[in-house]
Amino acid sequence: MIWDDDKWKRLLGDLVQIESPSGFMEGIEKVDQRIVNELSAVGLQHRFHASDKGPILEIFREVEGKRGALVLGHADTVWPLGTLEQRPFRDEGNHLYGPGVLDMKAGLVLGVAAIKDLAAKTPFCWLITPDEEIGSEVSLRIIQKRAREASVTLVLEPGGEDGALKIGRSGVGNYRMIISGRESHAGLDPEQGASAIRELAQQILWLHSLENRVLGTTINVGVVKGGIRPNVIAGSAEALIDIRVRTKKERNRLEQLLSAPPKFDSRVRIEYHGSFSRPPMDHNSRSEDWFGLAKQIWERISGKDLSGVNVGGASDGNFTAKLSPTLDGLGAVGEGAHAPHEHVRWEFMKWRYALLKALMEQAEDDEKDEDLRANWT
Repeated sequence: MIWDDDKWKRLLGDLVQIESPSGFMEGIEKVDQRIVNELSAVGLQHRFHASDKGPILEIFREVEGKRGALVLGHADTVWPLGTLEQRPFRDEGNHLYGPGVLDMKAGLVLGVAAIKDLAAKTPFCWLITPDEEIGSEVSLRIIQKRAREASVTLVLEPGGEDGALKIGRSGVGNYRMIISGRESHAGLDPEQGASAIRELAQQILWLHSLENRVLGTTINVGVVKGGIRPNVIAGSAEALIDIRVRTKKERNRLEQLLSAPPKFDSRVRIEYHGSFSRPPMDHNSRSEDWFGLAKQIWERISGKDLSGVNVGGASDGNFTAKLSPTLDGLGAVGEGAHAPHEHVRWEFMKWRYALLKALMEQAEDDEKDEDLRANWT
């Protein structure tokens, strides 16, 4: 198949104009059905796995004795209903705008295009999940199961600058800090109170002292609340915390510290609730082999070098990297994921499609990796 800009721009426009925020089952179902309809003539198998966040769509071809690639995508976006009215889909030639266009409606277009053009006997499994943006809790089990069965996992998250693949991702911890103090009148009996808000402020400073930017460890207190009135010493306060780590050692360090935090006022009670929802994604030797193959293919089809970057954001690749070789960031190239200026650079799409298709075909029999890589040298 020759890449058809008009055809795939139309599909991208259709998908962007279906609002599908996490938890909105109707929109997620419409995205899935649009993809199923687009692939209906290819003769593939598909099934839906029900969940309370929306269906998990699995599109696949089984070939006896061969494992093939697992491709990961997601139908949900971070944008609430009504965003499309404020920022409609817009095609400006090489730049296409709209909520979710980069993360990851354009990645879904690449998956459809590559699968439509696969060799007829190439095995694969494509999972399109409904909850990646909120932690993949309902999708985790099937993602891990299919990753164990695959020869390689290919993740359609957006690529980095100039198409770079994401070879390392931070693990993500989500915590809630709860502080219980003692209320009293701020003017009449201030000494009788134990301010939960004052303790929260001290805890925030302590948390930020635990960061290690050199090692990639960041801590962000993103939401705080507490107290009832200005003239009452606050009896309660809480905060929501995002933690990113690059290594298991750093995760273990922070888990230990949060299990026994210091008290700056002995009269208050402090509790940290939460855990790391995604482990760090390390670039192991098996993934390095596949990255080398991707570099060779990319250079041949685009004439450009392909680099690998470490990023703070997480994806479902965090879950699969220990289970199968994983290449992440194979989706569209652009800027502004999760931001109002989100857009796709269309010039990269035909190269990304060709790279994804070639990798899926090379994954047909992972026991022949050496021979397959030799074809690209």
